[in-house]
Amino acid sequence: MNLTLKPAHEYPIPFLADLMTRGFEGYLVPINITDTVLFTMMRRDGIDLTASRVLMKDDEPVGLAMIARRGWTSRLAAMGITSNARSGGVGTWAMEQLIAEAKARGDKEMLLEVIEQNTAGVKLYEKVGFKKIRRLIGFKLENPQVESDVEIEEIDIREVARQVTYHGLKDLPWQLSGTTIMQHTPPSRAFKINDAYCLISNPEVTDVAIQSVLVKARSRGAGLSAVLMRALFAKFPGKIWHVSAIYPEEMGFIFEHVGMERESLSQWQMSRAL
Repeated sequence: MNLTLKPAHEYPIPFLADLMTRGFEGYLVPINITDTVLFTMMRRDGIDLTASRVLMKDDEPVGLAMIARRGWTSRLAAMGITSNARSGGVGTWAMEQLIAEAKARGDKEMLLEVIEQNTAGVKLYEKVGFKKIRRLIGFKLENPQVESDVEIEEIDIREVARQVTYHGLKDLPWQLSGTTIMQHTPPSRAFKINDAYCLISNPEVTDVAIQSVLVKARSRGAGLSAVLMRALFAKFPGKIWHVSAIYPEEMGFIFEHVGMERESLSQWQMSRAL
């Protein structure tokens, strides 16, 4: 068995999208990566195709590792291996190479998130030196029946990003950081009431994701996030509201207070010093 890595930028986007989709066949959640989805991931998450790698086994593409970079930090944004190559230590070998490459380019830390129930994946990352930072959780609420006469203000998404950068936790997961939020664009929309801010995905479709929630430090504990989210439920009725499993567990009360139910799948936020 001959394993090698090739730079992802040498391949066309449709090829990479298809390879990623095949690499996640049989995964805990269905994943279908289209060209548009991949382009959006690259823009929002800072994915660097020159650092990302196509995994080759005997000259056949069998996997894809997407590497995002900011400053001295790299993130494994996704790694999928096709079903015919998920044995024999292929994943461990690939991760060891990716870590060595990150060290060689001067990175100080590598981050990732992995579904907690994916025990094989968790074991792999721990084997190559990643440590758990915290559990990440998600929520869901279908068609909440809410009335609210609270007036909320629509704002530029960039304002939410600035507030998260200044007031948010300093070790937020990559996808919740102000840097990532800055890359969101319409049809996502942002709203505020007083010191509370919220970013949501396109509210004109049935399924709406809550992509960021923040209350400035000086106003926390007053229930402003619940007031804002209930106002959004009332403004956009008949929706299914989602919170992806990227929120720190210690933030879960924010969503419980508005009646959202915790999802069964969770993630580990993990880090490895380089």
